[in-house]
Amino acid sequence: MADEDFLFPAIGVNSVLQPGEPLSHDMVQKWINEAVAGSGIPGTFSTHCYRRGGAQYRFMFAPLGQ
Repeated sequence: MADEDFLFPAIGVNSVLQPGEPLSHDMVQKWINEAVAGSGIPGTFSTHCYRRGGAQYRFMFAPLGQ
């Protein structure tokens, strides 16, 4: 990983990582929309839901190796 690479890089059309480009908010929102639609959950969700919905805490303090 180079100094100018991003931890969450963009993903190209052909599914190749683009380490020098950041993952866009629009792409993350698109993935959330696809997941919600595929699960059949009614309503809409945004990236903000995951920030305030406890997901951040669960990722930070999740037990490893289980």
